[in-house]
Amino acid sequence: MPRNSNRKGPRGTRRGGRQRGPGRAMLSHPPQFKPTIGFSHKFRFASGTNAGTTAITRAQLLNLIQVATSAVTTVRVFQAVRLKKVEMWTNPPVLGSTPVTCSCEWIGENSPSTVHSDTSMGVQPAHVLARPPASSSNRWWSLSGQQETDNLIVLIFPADTIIDVSVQVRMVEQENPTAGDVPAGASLGKLYGNYLDGIVSGLLLPIGYTFLP
Repeated sequence: MPRNSNRKGPRGTRRGGRQRGPGRAMLSHPPQFKPTIGFSHKFRFASGTNAGTTAITRAQLLNLIQVATSAVTTVRVFQAVRLKKVEMWTNPPVLGSTPVTCSCEWIGENSPSTVHSDTSMGVQPAHVLARPPASSSNRWWSLSGQQETDNLIVLIFPADTIIDVSVQVRMVEQENPTAGDVPAGASLGKLYGNYLDGIVSGLLLPIGYTFLP
């Protein structure tokens, strides 16, 4: 005898139909949301004719984007920054000349020293791709007013090096704005990109932004 497909199941629904379990009633109000503005972004910097060794601090990451409040004062746009990845490229030297090397070393509190290094060869540029060591403080958020002097990385770069820095950021919202660097002749209300190593050192120029004067 064929089975009756319309026979009701144990929960009062037709067999093969969708059962409505507990807690599936429609919400009576809008769902929660996060008003905090945050996103991932990649910054690019160029050393140009500069070459050197420089440490990058939490404060320098927080100062990457600033707004001028006068000709000589700025405030930060970011309230928090988390460093995700550093990538470096160097121009290959003239054929037959000495190869060039670039490197990124992870340092800082609760972080093992870890060096990522590469050297150019022939027509191939040196290329470094470095992520923070697992479970290290380099993976922590950098927050305005907290441990800003901590060094996160040390970069060694020859001239004509390109450096990409990938970060997650949280924007300033209800917090009081934190003062940024001290420019010379900034335009009121204008958005500025900052040198990766800070305006005082000024070796690694931001690409794609008007940089702090």
